[in-house]
Amino acid sequence: MPVSRTGVTSFARAATAVAAAATLLSLTACGSENAAPQPLSLAAPAGPEGTPFWDVEDTPPADAVPGDILRVQPRSDAPAGAQGWNVVYVSEIAPGVQKYVSGEIYAPLNPGDGPRDMVLWNHETTGLADNCAPSRRSLYDGDTARVPGIAALLDAGYIVAMSDYPGQGLPGPAYYMVGEVNARASLDILRAVQQLPELDASRRYVEYGWSQGGQTTMVVEAVAGSYAPEFEGLGAALIAPAVRIRDLTANSMRGPENAGYVIATLPGIKAAHPELRYRDFLTPSAMEELPVLADGCFDIWAAAAPLRDAYRPEAMAPGSSWWNALTAIDDFRPAGSMPFTIFQGARDITTPVELTLRERAALCAAGAAVEYHEFPDMDHETVVPTAAERFPAWAADRFAGRPAADNCPAD
Repeated sequence: MPVSRTGVTSFARAATAVAAAATLLSLTACGSENAAPQPLSLAAPAGPEGTPFWDVEDTPPADAVPGDILRVQPRSDAPAGAQGWNVVYVSEIAPGVQKYVSGEIYAPLNPGDGPRDMVLWNHETTGLADNCAPSRRSLYDGDTARVPGIAALLDAGYIVAMSDYPGQGLPGPAYYMVGEVNARASLDILRAVQQLPELDASRRYVEYGWSQGGQTTMVVEAVAGSYAPEFEGLGAALIAPAVRIRDLTANSMRGPENAGYVIATLPGIKAAHPELRYRDFLTPSAMEELPVLADGCFDIWAAAAPLRDAYRPEAMAPGSSWWNALTAIDDFRPAGSMPFTIFQGARDITTPVELTLRERAALCAAGAAVEYHEFPDMDHETVVPTAAERFPAWAADRFAGRPAADNCPAD
């Protein structure tokens, strides 16, 4: 779904800068005994500077394992008191299928008291072109971070890791809204963190995701026990989650304003189900908009807005090829392995309340403690700053072992 950049407030960013300045002043006054922590130098292979870092054509070698790191690249936009890197790593995106995937890792500069816990961010819709991948963009747009609450999470001492998802940033098709492929890539970046001993990472994590990232977050919880059992997931947060792609597609087809979203979704579904044909879903006029997906990150929304006959009537008929593929992608169930908190805007027409409540019910039925928050005056985007303010404290409670609040409906 098309989104704006949301995250930490300018006040929080300014407060971090003031604290950093005060620390530097103290160091100057006190001398070398309180020397500032030095940036870490990773032993992982260094990649080239600039955009050639993402020029990866080779598939992983036959003996590669998920989480193996091909190369890293320092970032210059980490929050004050932290440092960050781009990373290209190996992911088993489907059983027996390994690909290189790009992502980001951020860590505090100050040494921890012991192994650092990890926070896994699952990103929202960014666009399908390679240059739209999160790791290819600045972390900040002005004072606003595209990763909600990242400065507070790093300040609390956590490592924050995030995948671009397969095909976003690197060559190959983007598996947009294909939950298990993206969830595997997210879990594998936790494995990549373990390949960087300088970060001293624990095997405990809390995850969160917005919009498309809500689907990734839910599937991570569903498959982590079988795919990545070496990690201990302690909790998950959903922000305006876009989870079940079949119902989301049907919802978006009700009006022309979301035609761009529907068209953008189809290549990701087709990447997972190559037997599908666009002409079975789209009319000739909508087919002409497909090349727009290769250019701008969100250009397709403006290009497709005038369309009034974008879809074939039979495209979403039960039993059709596209219906069956979307149903297969949605075929997962929560494991009930960790508590959840959900942030939902009542005015959200992209991921409507009724669809989010269905996911809440599924999580509750699986035995998870679920704390659901619905905000009457917020929509798909305006709910994000509130989630950014509340999530770091919720994550801290999970790492501390405090009981999670639960407002699941009584049976």
